[in-house]
Amino acid sequence: MYGGVLAGAALANSSLLPSATAVPGPDVLGDSPDLQWPAFDQETRPWTRWWWHGSAVTEKGLRRELDDLARSGFGGVEVQPIYEAQGYEDRVLPYLSQEWLDALDTTIRHADIRGLGVDLTTGSGWTFGGPWISPNQSAGRVLVERWELQAGERLDAEVKTVHPPHPDLVDEERLSRPDLRPPMEPIPEPPLAALVAREVGTGHTVDLTGRVGADRKLDWTAPPGTWQLTGVFSGWVLKRVERAGPGGKGLMADYFDADAIDRHLAHFGDALGRSRRGIRALFHDSFELERMNWTHRIVDEFTRLRGYPLTPHLAEVFDAQNTSDTRARVLSDIRESFSDLFLEKFARRWAGWSVDRGWLTRNQAHGSPANLLDVYAAADIPETEFTGGKIIPVPGLRAGAEPRHPPKSLVWRMAASAAHLYDRKLVGAETMTWRDEHYHVSLSQGKPEVDVLFSAGINHVVFHGTTYSPEDAPWPGLSFYASTQFRRANTWWRDLPELNAYITRCQSILQNGKHGNDVLVYWPQHDLWAQPDGGGGAAEEVELTPDYTWEGNSWMYPHPTGADAVASALETSGWQFDWVSDRQLGEFSASGSEVSNGHGSYSAVVIPGAELVPLETVEHLYALASAGATIIFVDGLPTDVPGLADLDRRRARLRELLTKFTAAGRVVIATRDGELDQRLAGAGAVREPLADSGLNVLRRRHDAGDYLFLANLTSAAVDGWWPIGNEAASVIALDPLRDERGAAQSQPRSGETLVRVSLAPGESLFLKTFRRQRLSVPAYRMTVATGQQHDVAGSWSVEFLEGGPSIPQSRTLESLISWTELGAEESEFSGTARYTVRFQAPQAADERSWVLDLGDVRETARVRLNGRDLGTAWAIPFRLPVNGAVEPGENVLQIEVTNLAANRVRALARRGELPNPAYMRWRTTPPQEWDPQPSGLLGPVRLVEVED
Repeated sequence: MYGGVLAGAALANSSLLPSATAVPGPDVLGDSPDLQWPAFDQETRPWTRWWWHGSAVTEKGLRRELDDLARSGFGGVEVQPIYEAQGYEDRVLPYLSQEWLDALDTTIRHADIRGLGVDLTTGSGWTFGGPWISPNQSAGRVLVERWELQAGERLDAEVKTVHPPHPDLVDEERLSRPDLRPPMEPIPEPPLAALVAREVGTGHTVDLTGRVGADRKLDWTAPPGTWQLTGVFSGWVLKRVERAGPGGKGLMADYFDADAIDRHLAHFGDALGRSRRGIRALFHDSFELERMNWTHRIVDEFTRLRGYPLTPHLAEVFDAQNTSDTRARVLSDIRESFSDLFLEKFARRWAGWSVDRGWLTRNQAHGSPANLLDVYAAADIPETEFTGGKIIPVPGLRAGAEPRHPPKSLVWRMAASAAHLYDRKLVGAETMTWRDEHYHVSLSQGKPEVDVLFSAGINHVVFHGTTYSPEDAPWPGLSFYASTQFRRANTWWRDLPELNAYITRCQSILQNGKHGNDVLVYWPQHDLWAQPDGGGGAAEEVELTPDYTWEGNSWMYPHPTGADAVASALETSGWQFDWVSDRQLGEFSASGSEVSNGHGSYSAVVIPGAELVPLETVEHLYALASAGATIIFVDGLPTDVPGLADLDRRRARLRELLTKFTAAGRVVIATRDGELDQRLAGAGAVREPLADSGLNVLRRRHDAGDYLFLANLTSAAVDGWWPIGNEAASVIALDPLRDERGAAQSQPRSGETLVRVSLAPGESLFLKTFRRQRLSVPAYRMTVATGQQHDVAGSWSVEFLEGGPSIPQSRTLESLISWTELGAEESEFSGTARYTVRFQAPQAADERSWVLDLGDVRETARVRLNGRDLGTAWAIPFRLPVNGAVEPGENVLQIEVTNLAANRVRALARRGELPNPAYMRWRTTPPQEWDPQPSGLLGPVRLVEVED
């Protein structure tokens, strides 16, 4: 049946409740609790990153913007102090000053009154660091020098290197006043980390590090032969914190060194105090490593972590032409060591420090030189990101600026997997960072963006983002350089509660119960580390710290083992799976035929083509199989162990284990041509056949059954009967867009349950199943067209209501065309106009069921028919249920349409009146070169008859 609460209304009153209060989902269908949404609270609502330019905030301004955010359906803000804006320098509140801390306290207080949560970045801008980080504690960079000696020669030169100069200022620092920039500290002389001599003919090496005196002179005479000396020095990247504000500008900390991390946390913690009530979580943004590839303790740490000395191998490590197996193994061990240090010295250290002070942690692990699964798992709220701009083939959906390949979910699933493995409630996602050019992003582009994230297990959307803007700033106010502007100046702000309400309903379910994944997929990290570039895309000639960026290019797509193809096939087929690392897999034990780590159980473990698997992992897999667990190797068993230490013994043990594997009853080798599906089904894993329709399918569990989230992100409608994975006595449907809920059409068939699903491209739906309970609730009415339709024809009066730069005159249109075709003033206009038309309904229209299809809408439409509010059309397809509002004879249709802000921005830029006080990066071209964006109601507008 059709519900009566449309998007936004459910949040309008609850947004001012105290922050600790959770409110039940709206119940407009009677008293049946089975039809209600789970409770709405701060965390079911979307959050937004809140940029403070120079922290030039006031209590009045903070109160105003928090009011706006609460009324629009947000659940919280992430305070992010960044670089200053030109012309506002006299208002700057230096980061961590008493004035800045007072502003933070004011924010927390007013947010709490409005029911909003507050997160805080663990620094200004992103990455740890600031003026309190000295060069010696900053991000490290390896520097290499070489010399050659013949027999009997001594090195006359000093064992030293010349450090490269300070890099140029970052973009936004070029715009700021020099007195707001930190001074460039003198660069210390890089200390020697190791000096090794290697005889060219034999490869014999001598560690000469201890033979270098305080005067930098080497006390050593070359023995017979030709000796190449390799000096490795601990230099620094001298990279400054990205986008930091005054008081926080400075060098990035060394993430591989506990002293540097402790220094940053101590400065930050001393300023904030032991605990600051009202902060939910500290946030760490995606790690932008650039040239950070060293730390001054790596030589000693390597020996501790890998069990053999690094120095004898440094000559071949830094010989990029050397392709030996030994060099490849040492490089893999170096990369693994940096991964271990990143986890140990930064991720876990920061998390423990935060817990001691009563704060959670949100961390974007991607971009770091580490096994991402382990780093995600160190945080209370693992967070991925989706900047947008991908091609989603929903008809009418604009791809955006610089469109690229369709979105892929396997990297996002890493954050979700880490949360699932440890029963964490929330999985965050930085969302819509670069969805389109500035002020070109529409709400209709937003829904598919969040749907692909929801399908991958994300349930805590954090928009990127909202910029605090002083009240006296000329329109459109201060803007952040990333393109999507979730702020009042954006024309669609009036309808943003629609998108936020949709997300809230979805997340109320996606945060409820437990995940429904029952397949573990092993992540073959060592096969990446063994690649010449470590899988990071060869940023440097010798890649010691490969970056695993959020898009997955070069390390996930493609993965050298084909793991991405295996996982993608599982996803496409409807298998519900989580990635698992070596470290995480070691925590699982067999429980009957399943594997469990105390937080959850899985039916099978899939090894997707891995060739290099640590001996410890292979032994553990054998133990699991011996205890009754199903282990499925895709396309064959591992062929070798990674790393160099104790290689012969480990290889021999691997061969022994592999022989035993082939005799173990629960170990199988599967091909990818359907055999994998059979093996998973035989192990008791449950597939969701609805995925065969092309829908994205996610499963969660509740106490009495399952939730299924379905999203049609294809170019074709889906309409038919489909089996669901687990048999059910009852199935209800919950439409999170229109808040329509009721019993789904379902029927039993040969031990399974079939459900009727009808979704147009762009639509989504939840199914809630009940294993045993038979419900008696009103039916859910799907929107299934009968084939009959009626064009809404007549003269359209158009009245421009609000916006700018000026308000065009009203006019009458005989056909629907873009405002940009009406004249210069209309072409510049961004805002809202009301369309009114009188039309004749078809015969007996009031006795039939209809939806109003608006065709192409640029960009949102609030609709009234004969004085009755039909709601707001803001997502594709732009259609609304009429719900009996059609009357015999003449009908009056009114539609308020709001377009993008882009045309007004373009107009101001062409006049030279567009303010640009802060660093800005346009996605494509400057706004004066933009084309006018189609605007208004483009239609065609039709009444479409649907089945009763």
